[in-house]
Amino acid sequence: MKKNKFMVAIATAALTLFFTSCNKDESVTDDALETGNVPELVALETSIEAVESTADSYSLYAMSSLDFESTTTGKSDSEKLPPEKRCHDRSGFFPDCTEFSKEVTDNTITITVSFPENCIDRNGDVISGTITIVKSISDTDRTRTATFTDFTINGHVINGTKTHEFTAANNDGNPQISGSVDISVETDEGTVTKVGTRLVVITSGGDTHTHADDEKTITGSHTFTDAEGNTRSVEITTPLVKPAACKYIVEGVKTYTKNGETSSLDYGDGTCDNVGTLTEADGTVTEIELKRKRRKH
Repeated sequence: MKKNKFMVAIATAALTLFFTSCNKDESVTDDALETGNVPELVALETSIEAVESTADSYSLYAMSSLDFESTTTGKSDSEKLPPEKRCHDRSGFFPDCTEFSKEVTDNTITITVSFPENCIDRNGDVISGTITIVKSISDTDRTRTATFTDFTINGHVINGTKTHEFTAANNDGNPQISGSVDISVETDEGTVTKVGTRLVVITSGGDTHTHADDEKTITGSHTFTDAEGNTRSVEITTPLVKPAACKYIVEGVKTYTKNGETSSLDYGDGTCDNVGTLTEADGTVTEIELKRKRRKH
């Protein structure tokens, strides 16, 4: 694609998750677009996509890759695991500053993943706060609820829940999580909310434990509301693709609808670059360039 027609700054947190870094040791950070001729809500929603993607990565690998001693058998009170019984992260995704604990009751297992202030993850992002994963002790119920409590990525604060059904192998043999999203994110533009559904599939690399070779596709739809109460419905009309070897989403289309008018953002043809194409409701086409930028304080 031709670049430099329109420059866009991205303002959110790193993407290691469902579509983050080139080797998942890098990430897209701070994805808020400067508005200019780009519709303001589209710009802001694009920034929140980056934050949510990072959060998705943490919940995905917490669900699929954490091994706790005696996690699925026996009963215990809430316990902080000593170093010799530290949770084993098969994916290699979690930074060394991560703290893990578990609680097993008659019916549920609760895994708490917490990060102290100024914890630096493997993407160089500053994170803090807590993610709590709750799952039932059942051979048939694959539902997990991830609750984010002041989970902060480069100054962007996430609160809310994601309720997922984790499938180790779908009909194509790939791992996936699917379910509902109900989160708020504090941004430079105020607190915004995102409510909807989301499906993330590891389409390549799911047969290894490491996160570094995972290619992901993302589909879903949601309602996005900014701090002023402006809303827009958003649907991923062509699956978003985040390869392991690129820090950007390289394919896929999002369609935005407001007051019966639609616009779309096309992430590209599979080429690893930082350019997307926005087509507004009146037919105006603008190329945008994604840049790394952290939230201002």
